Amino acid sequence: MRYSPTLIDHFLNPRNAGLMRDPDGVGEEQDAGCGDLARFFLKSARGVVSDVRFQAYGCGPTIAAASAASELITGRALGDVTHLEATEVERAVDGLPEDRKHAADVVARALRAAARACLGGAPEGG
Repeated sequence: MRYSPTLIDHFLNPRNAGLMRDPDGVGEEQDAGCGDLARFFLKSARGVVSDVRFQAYGCGPTIAAASAASELITGRALGDVTHLEATEVERAVDGLPEDRKHAADVVARALRAAARACLGGAPEGG
């Protein structure tokens, strides 16, 4: 099997997709190789992620990874999200094929940038 049932479910039924009015932080990243893009909007309360929305453009695994990651970080401290690793995003979709691991990387980078923006830090580059 190429994709896990968890990944397929998040692709077919993405959670938290869409825009957010007046976010506390926005982070966006694009994969240089394939052009996949992930953009996250965060709201926080007392240093904790209280609401997440995302937009993702690209392959199915990127959309699924963004959906799974949006659930993964809800309720987490912003400081923790600034250190989110691609491996954690990949585990949230029960793995990715080698040629689709970029999905977890672009999502993790975008979320780290959004969390830093909430904390008043500079956005992450490339």
